Amino acid sequence: MSLARFKNKAVDPSALQQLSPDNPALREGRTIFPSTVVGSFASPRLLVSGHNNPKLGKAVTKGERRGWPIFHLTLEERATCPRSCAQWSGCYGNAMHMARRHRHDAPFLALLKAELTALAAENPRGFMVRLHTLGDFYSVAYLQFWADMLDQLPALHVFGFTARREDADDAESRRIAKGIRWLTGQAWDQFAIRFSRPDTAPQSSIVLDADSDDPAVIMCPAQKLAPEACASCGLCWAPAARDKTIGFLRHGMKRRTPAGSGRSISPQDPAMVEWLREKGYA
Repeated sequence: MSLARFKNKAVDPSALQQLSPDNPALREGRTIFPSTVVGSFASPRLLVSGHNNPKLGKAVTKGERRGWPIFHLTLEERATCPRSCAQWSGCYGNAMHMARRHRHDAPFLALLKAELTALAAENPRGFMVRLHTLGDFYSVAYLQFWADMLDQLPALHVFGFTARREDADDAESRRIAKGIRWLTGQAWDQFAIRFSRPDTAPQSSIVLDADSDDPAVIMCPAQKLAPEACASCGLCWAPAARDKTIGFLRHGMKRRTPAGSGRSISPQDPAMVEWLREKGYA
């Protein structure tokens, strides 16, 4: 039985391309695909089944959580992320031209709470939510929302990553990161969030250009084996792996040359961005 509707593709960090420093998306702090950002009321659902994501899978297949469905939430990259993120220009969202990004507008949290409450009623044994396929914790109030949901919905179990840092230059990022550290310390079983870092550390993740031989690093199996997915792995939230660093091969927009054009795709060129959308190159 397939864990995901689509198969994983091999990751080749050497083929990746970062956005040019003068790209408007970097300056304005937004996605390069603004037409994919939708308001909460315009979205058919905020929480999407992991069956639609090749690296997640539909439901957990091992351990005590076997059978729990997996859902994921996608926000807008950069618009909700700290500018200090090491992947600010090379975000893998640059390659996700089909992803539906949800705007954190006025009705967002109320609608999200309604969906979480419904899922908890449908899955009293438990369910998983991956935060965030794209985007990040955008405020202390948003983090508090998740803390409240964990208290109100015992069936809810969250995992994911954040680029917020306790040593960040901006005070808001520091407050968010410290809140995440406190919450994971209180309830790792329900709130398994790892800190994205440029180096190895407990409860973290790191982006690499090649496999690591560091014993403190566990390379993500979902990037290595097509049948593998979060659903059949569980390392990111496993208590035994909490003190390890999860390693990810760098992935995102690839260098491509349209047939007969004799030039590489330039992501800062609006005409080429439109060409990317139409032809599916990313």
